[in-house]
Amino acid sequence: MKPDNLRDHLELLDRQNDVFRVTPEVDTLDEMGSFITRADYARVASPLLFEKPKGFDIPVLANTVGSTDRTIAAAFGVSSEHIVPEVAEKMNRILDSGGIEPVYVDKARAPCKEIILQGEEVDLGMLPVLRLNPRDGGGPRSTDGRFICSLACSKPAPDGHNLSYHRFELQGPRHGPVWVFHMTGDARSIAEAWGAGPEDPVELHDKEKGRAFPMAYTIGVTPEFLLVGGNPAMPHKGDDFAFIGGLLEKPVEMVKCETIDVDVPASAEIVIEGVFKPFNWGMQGRFASFNACYDEPRMRPVFDVTAITMRKNPIYQHVHVGLPVNECNNIAGFFRGIKIFRDLKTVLPNVLDVFVDPAAGIGFTVHIAMKKTRVGEPKLAMMRAYTAMGGFVKHVFVYDDDIDIRDPHARSWALAHRFMADRDLLVIPNVMGMVIDPLAQGRAGAPAKLGAYDGYLELPLNVRAFMGVDCTVPLGLKVMETVKRDPDVEHRVEQLWAAANGHA
Repeated sequence: MKPDNLRDHLELLDRQNDVFRVTPEVDTLDEMGSFITRADYARVASPLLFEKPKGFDIPVLANTVGSTDRTIAAAFGVSSEHIVPEVAEKMNRILDSGGIEPVYVDKARAPCKEIILQGEEVDLGMLPVLRLNPRDGGGPRSTDGRFICSLACSKPAPDGHNLSYHRFELQGPRHGPVWVFHMTGDARSIAEAWGAGPEDPVELHDKEKGRAFPMAYTIGVTPEFLLVGGNPAMPHKGDDFAFIGGLLEKPVEMVKCETIDVDVPASAEIVIEGVFKPFNWGMQGRFASFNACYDEPRMRPVFDVTAITMRKNPIYQHVHVGLPVNECNNIAGFFRGIKIFRDLKTVLPNVLDVFVDPAAGIGFTVHIAMKKTRVGEPKLAMMRAYTAMGGFVKHVFVYDDDIDIRDPHARSWALAHRFMADRDLLVIPNVMGMVIDPLAQGRAGAPAKLGAYDGYLELPLNVRAFMGVDCTVPLGLKVMETVKRDPDVEHRVEQLWAAANGHA
């Protein structure tokens, strides 16, 4: 049976010599983020445990999931070879069955309640929160650019539990602005609690009519929790913990928070409880987002911390954001691919695979493999992928089923040999896009800041062109035969290769 708490998970990995322990002292302000990035680009699949964060006695765990698919496949119990179709099928089975309902334990039995801090005792500065990238923060009223990037838990319905991620900048011992991403369930829940969403027109903002929205950052959990939190295909008001129970094949043990009406995993390492008061804003500093660019300072809802509970000798768990090959992009990109795949299958059952390239962001570029049976199917797939992500997708490439869409060499070959620009290129100008697209920055309704005029009309904020590229062979067209490897020969050569490398 799978471990249902972080400590048992790490103990299991330790027995397999699968924890990257960093024993020298590492500065959380500058060095740790750079170290994690280096590990991501080296494709280190093991979690990183920083045993001596400078100035803190709480160790930091990073890359619990990491920047590869290995941990995702293990969490869902599927093969890496067909990971998207198999994860989608596993999701459907658990969602259809309802999963396994969580159970509640008395707080005296809950490890996350071993230490309880409230009121003036609460100080976020006790936690080894990272500055992820060199110029994070730096905006008006920003401090040193430390951001909590961890799992957030809310209660959107009496029997619902929602997990997601929101970047939280520390600007005091008990508060800071948070970017609640508009595509998450929490953004919808906040709009319901406040009577309008944070990004709705100011004239709809009424502090008197709204009510505070509670949320708890839940730090120190197994990969299953982190993955469900990054999955936009999960029902907004469903029970994410019941789904996790389905993955773990046993119920998640839960406990109620001390100061808010939110339930959290009893085995969590650290829980930060707090509320968003209606239309209470703070200026969040610059932050390197999934696109490897620094977003400019923006007004965001302020999170007021009401309590911190934790284990004795806790572990601080961090989900990394920065240069594109990172844990955040890997999780978010993978599950955006799952969402697109499940949506495509409703109209195109011959779609075989979807790959959202994390190096291109968490959904800007999508690759689709299909067994084409009718003229026009690739263009339908392109437009369906765009709408599945609510305009987030910018480029879609469609390939035949003989192309490995995760192999950049295979994709480049298909683009070079199966794409004809005058026939296979789809461009739709002036469609809804993404507010932090680097080429469409400005105020809503005003021209974007594109710099020198280059002969093209300027774009307003959040508006851009959509592109689809059909890299499939036209139906009925006889083309030159492509080289295919012989499976029997390849099996023998694999053994020869291994033997040769063993004697190198």
